[in-house]
Amino acid sequence: MDYHGKGPPVRVFVEEEKGGAALEMALMLGLAAFFAFTLKEVLTTPLLTTFTKATQVVSQALAG
Repeated sequence: MDYHGKGPPVRVFVEEEKGGAALEMALMLGLAAFFAFTLKEVLTTPLLTTFTKATQVVSQALAG
């Protein structure tokens, strides 16, 4: 890994990286899944609970 050129040793590091894109993609997919689950739990569940209660109130009012 010795480098004795004039420019930055970019090619030396690129040659050693194998499977880095697959690892980065796996990490990004895991992060996206975590955020999707968190968003569902934080936003969707309370909204659905509110709409369910509102639906029950409307159906009771229409029933009599």
